[in-house]
Order: sequence, then C-alpha cells, then structure tokens
Amino acid sequence: MNRDRLAARLLTTFLGELEEQLRVMNTDLLALEAAPRDADRLKSVFRVAHTLKGAARAAGVPPIEQACHALETVLAEARDGNRTLGKDAFSLLFAAVDALADAGQRLGAGQDPLGAPLEALLSSLRGADSPKTAPPAPGPGVAALAPAERTDGQVRVEVEKLDALLASASLLLAASARAAARKDELAALHEVSRRRAVEYSRAGRRVRLALERAAASPAAAQSVTEMEQSLWQVARETGRMMGVATEDARALAQTTDEVIDRTRRLRMRPFADACEALPRAVRDLATAAGKEAQLMLEGGAVEADRGVLDMLREALLHLVRNAVDHGLEHPGAREAAGKPRRGTVRVAATLRGDGLVIVVADDGAGINVAGIRSLLERRAARVPASDREVARLLFQGGLTTRAQPTAISGRGVGLDLVRAAIDRMGGTVDVTWTPGRGTTFTVECPLSLATVHALLVAVGPQVLAMPTAHVERLIRVRLGDVKHAEGRAVIVTAGDTVPLIPLARLLPPLPEKSLLDPFPVVVLSAGERRLAVAVDELITEQEVLVQPLESGGRRLPHLSGGVLLASGAVALALNTPALIASGLESAADGRIAPAETETHGPARRRIVVVDDSITTRALEQSILEAAGYDVRTAVDGADAWKILQEQGSDLVVADVEMPRMDGFALCEAIRGSKRFKELPVVLVSALETPAHRARGLEAGADAYIGKSSFDQQGLLDAIRQLLD
Repeated sequence: MNRDRLAARLLTTFLGELEEQLRVMNTDLLALEAAPRDADRLKSVFRVAHTLKGAARAAGVPPIEQACHALETVLAEARDGNRTLGKDAFSLLFAAVDALADAGQRLGAGQDPLGAPLEALLSSLRGADSPKTAPPAPGPGVAALAPAERTDGQVRVEVEKLDALLASASLLLAASARAAARKDELAALHEVSRRRAVEYSRAGRRVRLALERAAASPAAAQSVTEMEQSLWQVARETGRMMGVATEDARALAQTTDEVIDRTRRLRMRPFADACEALPRAVRDLATAAGKEAQLMLEGGAVEADRGVLDMLREALLHLVRNAVDHGLEHPGAREAAGKPRRGTVRVAATLRGDGLVIVVADDGAGINVAGIRSLLERRAARVPASDREVARLLFQGGLTTRAQPTAISGRGVGLDLVRAAIDRMGGTVDVTWTPGRGTTFTVECPLSLATVHALLVAVGPQVLAMPTAHVERLIRVRLGDVKHAEGRAVIVTAGDTVPLIPLARLLPPLPEKSLLDPFPVVVLSAGERRLAVAVDELITEQEVLVQPLESGGRRLPHLSGGVLLASGAVALALNTPALIASGLESAADGRIAPAETETHGPARRRIVVVDDSITTRALEQSILEAAGYDVRTAVDGADAWKILQEQGSDLVVADVEMPRMDGFALCEAIRGSKRFKELPVVLVSALETPAHRARGLEAGADAYIGKSSFDQQGLLDAIRQLLD
C-alpha cells in the first residue's frame, strides 16, 4: 500500500475513533459535573484525551494532537489535586468536546481542522496554564502507529454498503415472488395435464373398442395408445417439475427471509443512539436559561432501523430544547408552585406492534393556549374552538408566545421542523398537556423505513403500497351510501363520519375514473385523524422492501419510495400520514362520479369467505364483491359451518390455520354432509408445502392457492371454473 493510501486509511480510522471517544467524553463529563469528586470518571476523561492524542499523531493531525496534549495537562492537574474542577473548568472541557468535534467534521470535509473553535480552544487551554509547546515526540520504543485494532468483536460497516445490501435483498424478494408464482403455474399446468390424461384414457378405451369392432388396422389402435402414453408422460413430467419448482421456491423463500431478516438486524440500532446529544443539550440549555433541569432516558435498548434513528435525532433535539426552554419554569417559580427546583424532561421509547412510540414529556407549566389564541386573533387568523386544535397549530410553524426571540428560541420554527421530519418518516406527532403540571409530545413512527407490511391497491395503471399500520378498514361502499357534509363527501363507518375522496385526486397525474357501484374504499388512520380513499382495485397484502426514488433532489409529495414487484413493475409506497393530512386539508369537494353499471362474474352467486385475519377477510371479500358475488364472511370454520347451515352457499373460500375449526376440518365436514358434499371449496393458505397441499386435496378441497403468490385473478378464475 502506498503512503497516500495509508494516510487516507489512517485518517478514516481516526475520524471514526474521534467520534466514538468524544461520545464517551461527553457522557463522562456530564456525570463528572454532577459528582466532581468521582475519580473514576476523571480517569476515564483523561484516558480519552490520551487515546485521542496518540491517534491524532498516528493520523498526522497536529492541531488535534496539541489540543489533546493540553487537555491532558489540565486533567492531570485535577487528578493530582492541583486544580479544582469548577464551573469555568467544566465550561472549558465541554468547549473542548465541541471544538474537537468541529475539527473532525472539517477533516471529513477535506478542510483544515484548525478552524475558529479549535483555535479558541488552544488559546483557552494555554491561558489555563497548559504548555504552549507542541507535545513531545514519542520516546524510544514508542511507535506512532494507528490505533489498536478493536477487540470487541465489532466491525465498522459503511452505511452505503448496508444500503446496497438492502437493494440486493429487494431484488431477491422479487425473484422469490416470481419463483412462487411459477410454482403455482406449474401446479395448474400439472393439474390440467393430469385431467386431460384421465379424460383421454377413458375415451381411449372406447375408441380402441370401436376400432376393434370396426376391424380397423392395429396401427390406428396403437396410435391411440401412444397418444395416451404421451399424455401421461406429460402429466408425470409436469408433476416432477412442479415438485422441483416447489422445493426451489421454498428454499429461495427461506433464504430470502433469512437475508432480509439479517439485513434488517444489521441496520437495527438502539434508540439510545438517537439520544446521544440530548444530555448535553439539556445541560447547556438549562445553564444558558438560568434553569435547573435533569434528563431521564427510558427504553434506550429498544431497537429501530438506523434510517429511522437518523431522522429522529433532530426531531428529538428540537422537542427537548422546547421542553427546557418553553416548558420548564425557573427554579423560583417552580418552588412557588410547590415543585422541585430542578425540572425533569423525560424521553422514553416503547414498541407498539410494528411501530415505535416515543414520548418527550416535561413537568413544566403546560401550553399557554390563551396566549396562542390571542396571537391568532391579533393576526386575524382562524381560531379553532378546541384547545387541542389550537395547540396543534404549533406544528405549522410561525407561532410563538415569546415577546422577544432569544438565541435559543422564540421564532416559531422548532415544532414545524419536528412535524416535517416525522411526516417524512410516515409517522405522527401529537401534543397533550395539563396546566401547571407539564406537556407531553407523543411521536409514533415505523420501526423501519425499508421493510413494511403493505396493502397493494391499484389506481388506474399504477400500483400503490399502503403500510398496513395505517389501514383501519377495507370496505365496499355503494354510491347511495355516500353522504355530504359541509360540501364534502363522507361515509359512515364504525359509527363515525369519515371524509371520502378518490385517491387519484390526491396523486396527480393519476387518472380519476368514475366509480363502480359498489366501489372499494380503504379507511386510513394516523393518530386521531381518519380519511377514506376510493381506489380502483384492492390487490393483495404482503411484506415489501421500500427503495428511495430518484427525484433530482426534489421531494415527492405523499410518496416514501418505490417497491419492486414480482412482475418487474414498480409500485409507489405512500406516505400515509402526509396523504391523510393533505386529504383532510384539501378544499371541500363533494364530486363522486358514478360509472356505468358493469357486471363482473355470475350475478349474485353466494360465497362464504372464512379467515381469522380481518385484513385478509376484508381483502378477499372486496375482490369477490367487485366481481359481482354476494359474500358472507366467517372468522373460523365453526362460524362458517353455522352460516352454511342457516343461509347456504354456492362456494366456500377458506384459510387453513384457524381457531376452533381449521380449513381442513371444515372441508371434511362439508364433504361428509349429505346437503353440502358437492359444494366447491377453495383453500387459500400460507401452508404451501406439497404435504399441506396434498392434505387439503385429500380433505376434499377443489383448489388450493398459496398466499405467498396470491393473485386475485387466479382466485377469480378458479371460482368461475368451479361455478360454471
């Protein structure tokens, strides 16, 4: 390796070590400031300065080496009892952390590390009786080498490499879906070839008998036999190919799941990583504002995707700054209110389903709603009747109850940045408070921005992916059930009125088509906000990998990325909270255009859909109702059997794994019934091994469809064949 490459490599290693060591120094200084006699903390800070001095020398960064050497002198004097660490000393030490961090950022950008902060630090350290000379060169036997190799079993991986690995995993997921689809196609081909062989064998016996009676030549009978043998050979070969394809698809699916899971784990980091700057921020802000404050962190071990944590850092910093500066009172005011002099800011993270819930709370005075109302009235702006809605206006920016802005706050630009960051993540943020007791900000966001469980829908020619975390219900709405309130179309669901808007209207230039009667609707929710969107078609529900979209640096409204489908097409992943906000804030428009009445499939043939998943049940119901069928739903086999006894049916579509009575048992009950033994049954299950498929067919199912490669057209085709 040549000298330049070695120098570049050492510098890269040094920058990583600088970041880690400064993180340790920040933590230790905060603890040392609270307990200045803690000898172990003081030794730890000294070790950091010493380690960085050696690392800077190895990487060839003299300014940082000199600063660390001067820091060593100050810390050694404190360690030896020759210097008292008071307020001024800690201000100097915290300034050193900031100056060294600034120097590292300058180095990373290819600039001279000796900028204003480091120059000021060196000057201050020299004024604190640190030596003005450069640190001594290493003595005999001391080599100026790179920092020792890490021995904690960890390896530093570049973010770009993780992102590239995730992109490859996306391609692997699409390939796995295609393999599953090919497997089902081969299964269908095998079934057709087997049926044709059986039919030809039956006909062949009659043909050979007729030829024998007609005294035809033996060659004619032989050709019939050869054709029969060829058809059976095709059936056997397609069966073999189906078995191989099934095993390959299963192996590929298992490998894909492992790769995606391990890639996801590589990207997962503890929530504490997003909070590294908060203790120092609380300390500095409280000092600057003349307040006393402590920070409590909870749930630091909760893990989330690195991308989520990176986007949360700035939002959390704004919320904590807001809590200290706006929320907490000065010590005298707190004592007068019967509170401890020192205020508390609590940052806590918990898991809720597939999401992350973060609470930033303080025990301060609460929100000055009266002050916000007064400000809005002075601006002649609309003033909501609800205090909650008034407080939410803080997230729009430009609102502050401060008479004069300070260096810390007062310009009304903090909480709107929080909302913008959370919106980009597809999350929500809300605020509650108790006057005189404190304020709580609650953030809900996904654990990962890369992998999501999504509902795929179609609007015109475009497939869209909606995270199921925000999908509340799937329903079919008749045009006659659409109501109007304040000039806006609404529907009534779950006892509540929900605004309705065609999804295409929120996503120009997608075409807005006239609606069928009934038409599919997805009810979305984000926090307490709900919106119903009309779509052209509900497709399926599946786990997807979301990739960033190239947009020339422009933000694409309502979109969070792209999803590669098994067909090779790209679906657009929706930023659902932003979509809901846009739909609710858009101008009232009651236009819901009906389409010409169309008939799909047999008129009002009755089908019972059985599945213990409400989402899957609703999706299949919507698909079948769109095709013109009258659909009844059941939560398990026992519920379905009761419906059959009371109402009858023309066909049953059932899951396999269900409580009380599973799909196999339901099949056997139907086949053992004198009344329903001829009733067609389609099993749709995630159990897709040949053994499970064979078990389903043995139980009496007429068709067996795997959920991993679920295709609504395949389901409709199977149903039409069975009902014709």
